[in-house]
Amino acid sequence: MATSTDRRTVSAILLIVMLPVAIGIVGAPMRYAAPVAIALTVAQLLLIGGAAYGLAGPAWRSGDENRQRIVVVAMLLILPLTLLTLMPGYGPPFAANLAMNHTRYVILFVSATFMGAAFLMLKDVLADAGERLFSPLGQAAGLLGTLVQLVWTAILIGWMVTLAHKPATYLPVYGTLTENSSDVLLFFAGLLTYVATACYALAFARAGWLGPIKAKLVAAIATIAILGLAARGLGFPDLGEDWYMVPGDIVGIPAIPWLMPYLLGVAALFRAARD
Repeated sequence: MATSTDRRTVSAILLIVMLPVAIGIVGAPMRYAAPVAIALTVAQLLLIGGAAYGLAGPAWRSGDENRQRIVVVAMLLILPLTLLTLMPGYGPPFAANLAMNHTRYVILFVSATFMGAAFLMLKDVLADAGERLFSPLGQAAGLLGTLVQLVWTAILIGWMVTLAHKPATYLPVYGTLTENSSDVLLFFAGLLTYVATACYALAFARAGWLGPIKAKLVAAIATIAILGLAARGLGFPDLGEDWYMVPGDIVGIPAIPWLMPYLLGVAALFRAARD
């Protein structure tokens, strides 16, 4: 029993540790040679996948449908940030080339789809655990936020395609209605995702999946992120070389709102493995 508990703990810790590692590898602009980039991606996927399997495997093999549903939802919460491992060294958009940015937005679109599925399913799984207060609020905010982000991502993918195949009468998007509208979409996508995260964290506490202090900490961080977005404003500023030093800019980066849902996914996996 002690050995099983230790393995679960190690798997959960590894999943948490891999989060800043993956963010660091994708966030630092670096032009890796193809073999190195592939090796980095494969290594990260093996570590994250192995750690996730260490928690999900026993729960899935148990045959308990409730535990299996928790595993599915937890994996959907973890997948969006896991897919970022496919972009080693990409850095922020201004540091990447056109092809890399096209790949970036396609991956973000797929990731947002997984996140939307997680927010959709999580409410029913928590309802089975007896939580019906905060989870419906989390579902509503999460689905709206995901829908808005999918629209935003589709606009950016279209923008990249247009840049790659400029028509004779091409007009730049910078400073136009399209760009300003996409900034507003990204603002509300992030805001609604933070609201959903706070609601689901409190729901986790009520369901016994997360300690009340940890849940309140997640909700507090989400609230601070919302305030940072509000202080920054609807427009997304041009990122400078010191972009990582500006909190209001950081919380508005498209993938950053998925950090805490990833951690909630780890907590859900740990719960499924423990039951």
